[in-house]
Amino acid sequence: MKILVAYDGSDGSQKALSFSLNFNKSADKIIALYVSRDIISESGRLTYIPDTILERKDSEDEAILSRAKSILAASNVDFEVIKKNSDGVDVSKVIVDTAKELQCDMIVTGTRKLRGLSKYLLGSVSAGILAISNVPVIVVPP
Repeated sequence: MKILVAYDGSDGSQKALSFSLNFNKSADKIIALYVSRDIISESGRLTYIPDTILERKDSEDEAILSRAKSILAASNVDFEVIKKNSDGVDVSKVIVDTAKELQCDMIVTGTRKLRGLSKYLLGSVSAGILAISNVPVIVVPP
């Protein structure tokens, strides 16, 4: 079984990664996918973005990927850590398309701890994955 874990470094995604390691110890492979969101202006128009902001974003992305690698390296499972850029596409679509492209059998994702009425709804990425995935999806609670 090949499992794709949607990983963004958040507590929810770390729980999803831990869950996937414990859920199926005989998994053929666990793929942690980090989708880096675009940096755009509030108006949505292309604007100049200073190199310092891009460098900071790259540094944050590398830290997220490094955390996933160290968690997976401590296990005895074959793994891969992948970074994709959203390039203006909905993150949930990038996740589902990647799972299809890599022929994954399942997607595991986390969700955020929400308050009030929001707690009855899933996060937008989790809900998007559930809506369009053609493979089973497990949403790990916070």
